[in-house]
Amino acid sequence: MGYKKTRKYDVVVYGATPGGIGAAIAAARRGSKVALLEPTRQIGGMMTSGLGRTDIPSLEASGSIFREFAGRILRYYCGKYGEDSKPVKDCNNGLYFEPSVAARIFREMLAAEQDVSLHMEQRLVSAAAPDGRLRSIVTALPEGGLQEWTANAFVDAGYEGDLAAAAGAPYWLGRESRDDWNEEFAGTLYMDYHPDKEVLKGSTGEGDERIQAYNFRLCLTQNPLNRVPFRHPPDYRRDEYESLVDDVRSGRIGSIRDVLSITVVPNDKFDANNHHYCLCSSDLPGENGGYPEGAPEERALIAQRHRNYMEGLLWFLQTDERLPESFRQETASWGYAADEFADNGYFPYQLYVREARRIQGEYVFSENDARLSPGLGRAPIHADSIAVGAYQIDSHAVRKREQEGQNRTLEGFLGLRWLTSAYQIPFGVMVPLRIDGLIVPVAVSATHIGFGTIRMEPCWMQLGYAAGVAAELVAQTPGSEFRTLCIDRLQEELLADDQRISMLNDVEWSHPSRAAAEYFAAKGVLKGYEARLEEPVTVRDASLWLARARSLTGGRRLPALPASDRILPAGEDMGPRHPRKEPQADPEAYWKEHPYLPAQMATRWRKAACRTPGQTWRGTDAAEGNDGFVTRGDWLSALYEALKETRRNRQSVAQIRN
Repeated sequence: MGYKKTRKYDVVVYGATPGGIGAAIAAARRGSKVALLEPTRQIGGMMTSGLGRTDIPSLEASGSIFREFAGRILRYYCGKYGEDSKPVKDCNNGLYFEPSVAARIFREMLAAEQDVSLHMEQRLVSAAAPDGRLRSIVTALPEGGLQEWTANAFVDAGYEGDLAAAAGAPYWLGRESRDDWNEEFAGTLYMDYHPDKEVLKGSTGEGDERIQAYNFRLCLTQNPLNRVPFRHPPDYRRDEYESLVDDVRSGRIGSIRDVLSITVVPNDKFDANNHHYCLCSSDLPGENGGYPEGAPEERALIAQRHRNYMEGLLWFLQTDERLPESFRQETASWGYAADEFADNGYFPYQLYVREARRIQGEYVFSENDARLSPGLGRAPIHADSIAVGAYQIDSHAVRKREQEGQNRTLEGFLGLRWLTSAYQIPFGVMVPLRIDGLIVPVAVSATHIGFGTIRMEPCWMQLGYAAGVAAELVAQTPGSEFRTLCIDRLQEELLADDQRISMLNDVEWSHPSRAAAEYFAAKGVLKGYEARLEEPVTVRDASLWLARARSLTGGRRLPALPASDRILPAGEDMGPRHPRKEPQADPEAYWKEHPYLPAQMATRWRKAACRTPGQTWRGTDAAEGNDGFVTRGDWLSALYEALKETRRNRQSVAQIRN
C-alpha cells in the first residue's frame, strides 16, 4: 500500500470517544490545529451506542466539557418538546439521552470548532518513537493506502490503548492481587451484589489475567409504533440460557426486567444493560480475553460473538417454551427502537469495552485513591489533580456461573458504593512511562480496581479535556513534555474553563472563590470536603496557607504576613508609645485573643506583595467578612490571584526571550 503525503498538525487525537472529543475541542479552543482520527464509522463511543444513562447521579462532580454536553442535551429537549415535557423530565438535566441525540450533539460540538479536522475510518497501523518521543503515526485509509500523521503532541483516547502500545508504552492487563497495591477487594472475589455485600468463601484475592466482562448497551422500547421485534440470531445456542428456567421456577427472577437492567431515557426508550443480580444477563464473562491485544479481525469476531449471545438471550426470553407464557409475552412486548441504529440492524455499533489495556504511568491510581484516606476526612490529596471522580468502585464479572457463586454472584462482580468517596484524579495517570509526546486519558494508569471507578464516560470526557489542554501547552511550547509540564499552569487553565479538580460539598458552583478553593484543596490546604468560605480566616490558617503558596510555582517571592495589625502608614508619628507595655507585647497571647485576620492587615500584605519583583498584581483589597475580618474564601482568592499573576508574568518574559 502506498503512502499519502504526510499531514502535519499541532495535536493528533486518536479515538473519537467522548474522551477524544473532549481532548480535540480543548486543544482547538486554544488555537492548536487538531486532527481527530476515528478508526470506525461512528463518533462518540459508548455514549452514542446505547449508553444513554450516564453513570453519575448528578453534575456535582463534573465540570467543563461534560457540563457543556449535558447542557446542550437539555437545551435540545427543551427546544424540541417544551420545558415541561416528559422528554425533558426523562433527560434528567442532560444526563440521560437517546443515542441519536448524543451523536447529534457531539457532531454539533465538533462542527463548531474550525481547528478540528475529523477523519473517520482511520485504523492505526504503526507508531514511530525512535528516540523515546512519539513523532508520527500511520493509519490505513478506508479507500486504501496509508496515511502518515505528524504532530507536536499526541492523545490516545481509544478504549483499547492501541496508540500507547504501538508507541512502546508499557501497560497492564488483568487483575492485581490484594498484596500488589494493598487493595482490600482486589483479585479473586465472590461478593453478593445485594445490599449487605456479603463476601463468600473462595475470595482469595489472588491476581490473574482475567478482564471484566463486555456486553452491548441496547436501546429498547415498548412503543408499538417504534418497535422492531427481536429476531433469531445466526448462531443460537439455547443451552447458554437454560439456567434461567430454574431461576424463574425458584423465584429468583420474575420478568425480563430481572434479567436486564432496563432504565428510561427520553421518548419511550430504555437503556438495557447487564443486571447486577442476574447470573445469566447480557454480560459474557470470560470470552473477551483476546480482545485488548487482538488484531482487528479477532476483535470483530469477539464483538460478533457478543452480539449473537445478546440476540440469543432476547430470543430465548420471548420464545422458549420452558418459560411461563406470561414471561414470554412480556418479553415480546419489548423490541429494538426503530429509529436507532437502523443501518446496523437496530443494534448498537460499539461493544462495551469496560476495560482493556491500562498504561503504566507516572502515577498508579488504586482502590485506595477513591476511598477515605486514614485520618484525612476525604480521599487522598493529589497536588497535580486535574479532574474529579465520584462513581462507585465497581467491576463486572470475570467468570460465568459456577458452584462457588452459590447461585448468588459471579466471580469478580463487585460494587463499593458505600466505601467510595469523591476523589481527585492526578495528572500522572495519563502520562505513560518511557514515552514522551503522548498523553492517554482513557486507558489510564490504574489497577483493575482503581480503573473500576475512573472508567465512566463523564469522567473520561473530563480527563480528555484536561489532556487536550495539556497537549496544547506541550504543542505550543518548544522543548516541553507532558511529564515536565507546569501542573499549576495546567490547573489554572482548567479552572478558568470550569473544570472541577477538587470536590467541596459546601461551595456553590457560582461562588467567586470556587476556583481558588479547588486549587488549594488540591494542594492540601483544605481538609475534608468543607471549605467554609464565608467564615473569617484565622491568622494561623492565613499564615499556613501563605507558606503553602510560597512552595508553589510563582509563589516563592510572596512576602510574609505583617507580624502586627497595628502598623501605621508612613508619615504618621508613631510616638509616644510604650510597646513593651501594650497588649501586643506578648504576640502569642495577643493572637490567641484575636485569632482572625483583619482586613487592614491583609490589605497591607497585598500592597507589599505588589512590590515583589515580577509581581504586578493589582487585585482589590481583601473583602471584609464578619466584624471587619477577611473571609477564608477571599484570602484563598488573594493568594490564587497572586500566584496566577506571577506565572503570567514569567510566561510573558519567556515568550519575549524566545
